[in-house]
Amino acid sequence: MIFFKPFTAAEKKTLSNLDSHIIEHKKGDYVIHQGEKDSTIFILLKGVLAITKDEVPDAELNTLKPGAIFGEVPLITGKTRSTNVIAKNRVLVLKMDGYLLKTLDPAILNKFKDHLLKIISKRLDEMNSAMASFKVEFEKMYRRQ
Repeated sequence: MIFFKPFTAAEKKTLSNLDSHIIEHKKGDYVIHQGEKDSTIFILLKGVLAITKDEVPDAELNTLKPGAIFGEVPLITGKTRSTNVIAKNRVLVLKMDGYLLKTLDPAILNKFKDHLLKIISKRLDEMNSAMASFKVEFEKMYRRQ
């Protein structure tokens, strides 16, 4: 799994021994509910997750695959959960709560933080590209009328 690539064998073993933090969800289970006040962050280990919003419950905004990190926004901002995360099949997630983040080996935590920063930067870049494309398409449509 790409997420764990920078970790040493010993660090991977440490993470795999966090049994109490590896949670299984079945198809249809909510891993995250929009509006919750929670700063837990997750790594998807197995399965597929759907991202939705209460405002448009039938629209799947995104799909997450193994190696994806999710739930980071409230950890960084302190705001409530902005989306729902729903299991599309049987999933396993590594649940990283405040206690775990405070007690992890500093080397593991630093690699985790570095990876999280890369992911956030990539998401911002993708969002900027999507907004630019939307703006171009919107202006084309607007000029036609």
